[in-house]
Amino acid sequence: MGCRMTKTAKAYIAIVIGTGVAATSFALAHWRSDDLARFAMFLVLFLAAATLKCCVPGVSGTYSPVFFFALLGSTTLSLPEVWIASALAGMVGTVYKPKYKASLIKVAFNGANMGLAAAAAYVFVQRLIPGLTEQPALLCVMLGAVSYYLVNTSVVSLVVALTEHGSFSAAWRNLCAGSLAYYVVGVLLTDATDPVAQVLAAVIIPSILLATYCYRSRDDMRTVGAIA
Repeated sequence: MGCRMTKTAKAYIAIVIGTGVAATSFALAHWRSDDLARFAMFLVLFLAAATLKCCVPGVSGTYSPVFFFALLGSTTLSLPEVWIASALAGMVGTVYKPKYKASLIKVAFNGANMGLAAAAAYVFVQRLIPGLTEQPALLCVMLGAVSYYLVNTSVVSLVVALTEHGSFSAAWRNLCAGSLAYYVVGVLLTDATDPVAQVLAAVIIPSILLATYCYRSRDDMRTVGAIA
């Protein structure tokens, strides 16, 4: 995370990790799975996606396809399932072939970040926000994608700004703005009302991501972990 962090940066990192630990404890205490086989399938997809670290042109950082499966999983899995799968994916992405040494703090921070982003998307996709009950499913998925994007990129950008003593807006533009198109594609491939479309998305998405993988750049990355 940086060798000369300020007290503010340390406090922020501790808050994010603490929130992640508390949410994980809650998820395990209130565990619910309507179909363990389905959860196992999604968990494999989440973890496999976390190992696909792609460099997005114009972005100083890595991008992984966990977002697609977090959004897709939110249409069929319970919140505890989505949280656990996303948090584990964030941790796996941190330790799998890291650009820089993966510390325990990085693992915990990225796991919490991924879980928070996925949980933010879940509440919109599942219409848990007052006023969304009667809204079209696609609109809710779009709102879920926006909330995932904002939470995920904001958490990462703020820690980069604090540890590198820069501005939040500059960190957000440098690390995240270029990945917006990939989030939009994720929304277009996710149909919350059609199970067949969900299966097709699970097949199509990895193909798109593998194609994206071919465009990895060799530039040094300054991000504290994977963006998803």
